[in-house]
Amino acid sequence: MDRAQLRLLHVFTPEARGVADAARALDVTTEWLYKRVRRLERAGLLTVQDTRPRAGRAIRRYRAVAETFFVPFSLVPPETVGRHNRARHLDLFETAIGRTFREAPFDQAGWGFVTARTSGGDVSLRIVREDGVRWADLGDAAPVMVSGWHLLHLGAGDARELQGELRALHERFARRSGDGTYLLGIFLADTTDLNGLEHAKPRRDA
Repeated sequence: MDRAQLRLLHVFTPEARGVADAARALDVTTEWLYKRVRRLERAGLLTVQDTRPRAGRAIRRYRAVAETFFVPFSLVPPETVGRHNRARHLDLFETAIGRTFREAPFDQAGWGFVTARTSGGDVSLRIVREDGVRWADLGDAAPVMVSGWHLLHLGAGDARELQGELRALHERFARRSGDGTYLLGIFLADTTDLNGLEHAKPRRDA
């Protein structure tokens, strides 16, 4: 259920490939991939479809045993899978954000954070310059990034509407292609009555 391993596995779907060919497709070394291919083979997820002769060692061509897999919650709880995959991608995200803050315009003095409490009980962090200019005010010169957790106090209908719009937004841009690679995380969950967010109860007017 590790997404990195699943992407590796699906390189061998639907056509069989040799390790060197798959390594070129993944932009990794043959040695690095070979160890992981053997691990997936021992797990029964990859199989040798055929062996092609050549001078020296013959080339084994591997293929995934299926194009899709069903994993029941009883075998792998959803919170376990989510926690593992989010941790892996969050580390990559934070590395990318760190790189952003070492480049223009943030490589100049005067940039920092302003903290404030919102009317809804959340605590916000805004990236601003000492003179009050926000990074978002820089237009095309501003780096492309969105970061933050936002607490929303919604009714059930509004929450479902937001869920649908977030999914539609992702699907719309997922159909496009370009030279850049961007990591997008979308998170929305009902945290009503869960411990840890007591500071952010919605304010009620008297």
